[in-house]
Amino acid sequence: MIIKEYRILLPMTVEEYQVAQLYSVAQASKNETGGGEGVEILKNEHYDNYPLLEGQPTSGQYTHKVYYLESKVPAFVKAIAPKGSLEFHEKAWNAYPYCRTEFSNPDYMKDNFYLRLESLHIADGGNSPNVSHHYRSCLTL
Repeated sequence: MIIKEYRILLPMTVEEYQVAQLYSVAQASKNETGGGEGVEILKNEHYDNYPLLEGQPTSGQYTHKVYYLESKVPAFVKAIAPKGSLEFHEKAWNAYPYCRTEFSNPDYMKDNFYLRLESLHIADGGNSPNVSHHYRSCLTL
C-alpha cells in the first residue's frame, strides 16, 4: 500500500470551501450526465453511524456513482479496450470536514484496482502534524 499526503492551503475559509466543493461536484455531475454516457448516480442518501476516520462513527451523505468513459477516450483506445474496462465506480462518504472516496473497476479489473482518497479540511494553515493519524511507521519525510 502506498500512502501519500498532500497539504493544500486554500485562499478561503473551510466553510467557504465546503460550499464551493458541493457546487462544483453538482455542476460536474450535471454537465457529464446524459445520453447513456457520463455519470450514473446509483445511490445518493444520508447515512448515520458509519465508521470512517479512526473507526469513529460519522454521519453524512453517501453516493455511489458509475463513470462511463467510453466517449471520453480516443477511438483507438475504444477499439482495444476490453468490455467493462472504461467503467469506474465511485463510492463516497461525505462527512465534512472528512471525506472518503473509493474508486474501483469491478467489471474488468475486479479486486486488482482500488484507490482510496481521504481528505480532511482543517483551518490550521497546514501546521497540524499527522492529521490523518497514520501509524508512525508509514510516515516518511
